[in-house]
Amino acid sequence: MNELKKVLLAGIGLTSMTMEKADAFVKDLVEKGRLTVDEGKELQSELKRKGEAEAQEILNNLNQKTQAVQYATKEDVTRLEEKLNKVLSSLTQDKDE
Repeated sequence: MNELKKVLLAGIGLTSMTMEKADAFVKDLVEKGRLTVDEGKELQSELKRKGEAEAQEILNNLNQKTQAVQYATKEDVTRLEEKLNKVLSSLTQDKDE
């Protein structure tokens, strides 16, 4: 689960970098006169809104998919190892007899 969060955070970081590049691109268009200042601001806010909505959707999907998953705890693994050791031990004792 922890690795999945790291991957997701990396994706969000990339989205942030993309938003910065999009902002720079919009500013460049405004400076070159291809967009008005108002159009540039509107485009920037729309891009930001869409980016945040997509990131939230990804987080919601991730939460929904991971809620049903039950991960084994260290105690669960230890308990299973102990049971396995008992079974293996009894099998070796049966062979020796």
